[in-house]
Amino acid sequence: MESSRFIQITPEILIEYVYTDQTNPSTFNTFTYPIEIMRDGHTGGSYMFNTDSVSATMGNYRDISAVALNSAKSQYVLLDTSVGVPYNDYDPELTDSTNLLQNFSPFLDIEYDRIRVHFIAGFNFEGFDGYVFNVAVPRRDGVAINLSSITYLKTDTPVFNPDPLLIADKLFSTYIEWRVPALYYMNNSFSTGDPNGLGYRLTEGQGFRGTPTINLQVLGISETLVDNGYNFYSVRELNAVDILSRDIYDNLYAEVVESSVGDYFELTGVVTGSSLSNFIAQLNSTGGDYMIFHEITVSEQLGSIFEQSSNQIISQTTDFDEPILFRPIILNSSIATSFAINYTLRLYNRADSTQIIKNARLVSTDVRKYGRRLMKINLGVVPTVANVVNQVSADDGRNIIVSTGSSVSSSNNSANTSEQIAEKLVVKTKYVTTFRDRINIKASISPVKIQNVTDDGN
Repeated sequence: MESSRFIQITPEILIEYVYTDQTNPSTFNTFTYPIEIMRDGHTGGSYMFNTDSVSATMGNYRDISAVALNSAKSQYVLLDTSVGVPYNDYDPELTDSTNLLQNFSPFLDIEYDRIRVHFIAGFNFEGFDGYVFNVAVPRRDGVAINLSSITYLKTDTPVFNPDPLLIADKLFSTYIEWRVPALYYMNNSFSTGDPNGLGYRLTEGQGFRGTPTINLQVLGISETLVDNGYNFYSVRELNAVDILSRDIYDNLYAEVVESSVGDYFELTGVVTGSSLSNFIAQLNSTGGDYMIFHEITVSEQLGSIFEQSSNQIISQTTDFDEPILFRPIILNSSIATSFAINYTLRLYNRADSTQIIKNARLVSTDVRKYGRRLMKINLGVVPTVANVVNQVSADDGRNIIVSTGSSVSSSNNSANTSEQIAEKLVVKTKYVTTFRDRINIKASISPVKIQNVTDDGN
């Protein structure tokens, strides 16, 4: 299962680095999702992109990327491919467009992580023209290799998050997202004898530093200069942070499931090969003082949009293996087509205020089951109670009338056999809802002697 690392890179910007599932990683083949590599003579490093043809899936492509133009990395230029001559074809220090595409033989399955940059509600760029988001890894000689260098300008439109992210009392309602190759897998598969590997191509055969980290950097564009159709940016670093190449807590994940024994949901943290209580005990044994916050948000789908209808936080300090039992109330159960439960599991260390955050999401279409009122069986306004009377008629045969129709002649009034009588009897069954008294009901069978059969004209 994917796991996220959240970094508050600035007060208004939150970076979520999503590690791919290590048991079943997200892979993309280089035949279907081609890769471009640009060498940068200004810095001595390299930049990686996916081609424009797969921009909708990968999000990391040249047209929205910027590259540094000096060793101090204080000036960048946008690699706008709509310009008559793209800048990398104009600047001899950059790889030209013809030589960007990498031809892998055989084609490779590349593991990818995801990066989602969240913006606080009401974000207004804080006086900048835009931002450059760099994701870089260290080559063995210390030179930074950029896995992405995404620009986000005032003129760009972010993605609206139908389920806004609430962290530390801040609501993040929009985001941008892209994918980068997973450093953990590139480093493990690197070999100096395999020039067909992505790690080999990116580092020009040098490889990465031992136990490499991923550097996340945000640059503010303080000034934009347009010259000959090219956009040049003066930038300054707002913040940068290094994170591990893999999630060391990848055996912990959040889980929300519908209960098998009742009409409610169970929310808890699950640890592969162990229990949550043992996991927290292990963290506490190294100086931690952990507790859990369970944040539960319910959103209802009205049309094509999920609208948040409730949010609550439950704290837990003991019995960590006991799940949180939760029954949502869907306010618009008559018109909503589905609802989503977004569950955030926070392991909070009271000793140093650090957090381990895991997320889970469940979407259900059973909206009526969890509406404002429980479903009821309609028995009517006043259920009918039937009076049943046990009346036994005399068994002398006078109560038996066999009718053969009004047009039957007198010659047909002779006595019938018991079989013929049985064929002409009409049996009617009536169902009643309730018996007032089920006691002293008598039923019996006795022989009948037919003495006289008459036609009553009916």
